[in-house]
Amino acid sequence: MPNLQSIQTQNKNCEAMVKIPLSALRCILRYPKENKIVCEINIQGLSRLNEAETLDEIINEARLDYALGKYKTFSSTQDLITELHSPIHED
Repeated sequence: MPNLQSIQTQNKNCEAMVKIPLSALRCILRYPKENKIVCEINIQGLSRLNEAETLDEIINEARLDYALGKYKTFSSTQDLITELHSPIHED
């Protein structure tokens, strides 16, 4: 039977950071007693400043684009290849 050794790892606190431009925020509600506000965030402003950096973030960004309807469908392989070779157009 193999000898198993446990390795103790240091518990690191990794926090995700997101840049939110002030022009993308819109205040909806205020709770002065609780020192809280509820804001609406414009997705386009948020994605403009925050580029996807890891594979998980890229997948989540793709899922968000799909949920928002930002995708194309193709009926033939040739149409897909033509689109892939075309210049990139920012929406």
